[in-house]
Amino acid sequence: MKTIDSYLGKNFLGGCLPVLLLLLTLFGFLALSEELEDVGDGSYELLDALLVVAYSMPALIVDLLPVTVLLGGLIGLGAMANNLELVSLRAAAVSPLRIAVPIIRLALVLIALVMLLQNLAIPRLEYSAAQHRAKTLIAPASASLDEEPGAGADREFWTRNKGQFIRIGFIRPNRSLEDVEIYQFDAAGKLEKMLQASRAELLQENTWLLHDVLETRLEGEDSRTRSMDTLLWDALLTEEQTRTLIMPASALAPPDLWRSIQRLEDNNMNSEPQRVLFWTQLSVPVGLLGMALLSLPFLLGSTRSVPVGQRITAGALIGITYYLAQQISGHLAGILHWNVPLTVLAPGLVILVVAAVLLARAN
Repeated sequence: MKTIDSYLGKNFLGGCLPVLLLLLTLFGFLALSEELEDVGDGSYELLDALLVVAYSMPALIVDLLPVTVLLGGLIGLGAMANNLELVSLRAAAVSPLRIAVPIIRLALVLIALVMLLQNLAIPRLEYSAAQHRAKTLIAPASASLDEEPGAGADREFWTRNKGQFIRIGFIRPNRSLEDVEIYQFDAAGKLEKMLQASRAELLQENTWLLHDVLETRLEGEDSRTRSMDTLLWDALLTEEQTRTLIMPASALAPPDLWRSIQRLEDNNMNSEPQRVLFWTQLSVPVGLLGMALLSLPFLLGSTRSVPVGQRITAGALIGITYYLAQQISGHLAGILHWNVPLTVLAPGLVILVVAAVLLARAN
């Protein structure tokens, strides 16, 4: 059986790899066309756009894997079905469930790969992409080849927002800022308040949580100082700066995203969007396993040759339906306030249950 398992796994991967490369190429060109629109803004160049697209590839792989394994299974194992090899295995008393064993093993390996990408690769690469996008905010004359804007390597990041001058010492990959100073002036241009914080975390949209805050108020010739453990602050950065400098919440590792949810709830803020993102990340392994198994019931027991194009069309329709259902479930969980874990996991669970039922019937 080891030889049969190896042969099945080889054909399964042989169908998945070309599909993944094709989808990555297609979506990569679409992402590049969007990045090219920003080329020329600030010191953002073509090389930066190419690097940003390259950094986004792991996240794209995670999004495409469920559809990839379905199409790859239909193509790779479909060739075995056309050659009556799957029928021969059935005639040799190899059950559909036993045929599914190597597919399940490969799916578990891919799930482990997804978890590694979500926890290690994607947050770091999205942070690097944010550093390159930050060049859109920096004039070409002030850009340096050996330092990234906003990275805090050798210089500070200064900005102005709503009459306040803000200095940021360092931008972290976990959507937090370090060594923050806020200078607030009155209508006459006189400094009236200064805030110093060791760290600032983006909680929701433009709401920030400042840690270890030292507030200094100037009143005539006198000044008053007080310290606070935390302080909520709005509009620390402009919307454009936040969108450019801070990587999206969807790029956070699941543990970091869960900690962000806890901080929102500790401050009595709405955490549903982050909860949807968290459970969407956890739904990928479920959908991946279900899609991998779903290809087998369509192939087992087939005694006639089915055109490859017909299988690809069927797989594409199922993949598009799954993707739309996944997106709709996330929106429904947020809009209708349904149970977030159950609603977001529902499409993947349905696919997995359908695949298991069809396999059992084929057995």
